[in-house]
Amino acid sequence: RAVVRAEEEFRWLLHAEVHAVLRQLQDILKEASLRFTLPGSGTEGPAKQENFILGSCSTDQVKGVLTLQGDALSQADVNLKMPRNNQLLHFAFREDKQWKLQQIQDARNHVSQAIYLLANRDESYQFKTGAEVLKLMDAVMLQLTRARNRLTTPATLTLPEIAASGLTRMFAPTLPSDLLVNVYINLNKLCLTVYQLHTLQPTSTKNFRPAGGAVLHSPGAMFEWGSQRLEVSHVHKVECVIPWLNDALVYFTVSLQLCQQLKDKISVFSSYWSYRPF
Repeated sequence: RAVVRAEEEFRWLLHAEVHAVLRQLQDILKEASLRFTLPGSGTEGPAKQENFILGSCSTDQVKGVLTLQGDALSQADVNLKMPRNNQLLHFAFREDKQWKLQQIQDARNHVSQAIYLLANRDESYQFKTGAEVLKLMDAVMLQLTRARNRLTTPATLTLPEIAASGLTRMFAPTLPSDLLVNVYINLNKLCLTVYQLHTLQPTSTKNFRPAGGAVLHSPGAMFEWGSQRLEVSHVHKVECVIPWLNDALVYFTVSLQLCQQLKDKISVFSSYWSYRPF
């Protein structure tokens, strides 16, 4: 009798509760997706521009404003006070330039893929085994984990990779040769790093050891660029909070928890019925 009752519960879980959870997941992920396509996007024309003031509790050497338009930086206006002589440098994006933030683009694509997977299993679809539900949840969780990781794990770059980046050539006036700039997303923050460099003379007694990849390089990091050996003398990191990225990260966490809860419920029955069709 207990077996029959458990069988009925499992049948109800497969035929009713699974679809209720899938509906809930789709609603949450559509909200997450809306965060990436800001008001004014889609059929209404280009995404609206949002201005964010850069700041840091540890430095006032760099100040500026970044303008975000969807997944692209459409303007960067930066002032840098040089530590040695207090000279003020000002540089901004050229009018014809935009810088795509690949992390936001990738995260949005993973969310779209998760929504697509869920939409393919609408109300009319009948799940026949627990294993089938587990497979779907694993596929959705993979996309959500990748989306979250793109925002929480910035790329590790070597200094030559930063120097070769097109970002350096976005500015007018042209950046001085002793400056490097990098921009990346870290969690809900948009971060701008300015590296000041000095040339190591051939007569230098310093032991030259090229630095490896890092999200944020430290003073003293060395690299070779062209025929020169260079060292980072100063690092200035400023950032701004992007509220809708914070919303998206919360939606990812809630969705992953829902997926895991459904997997746990299915697994309770799995030793008996996971591979048994109804």
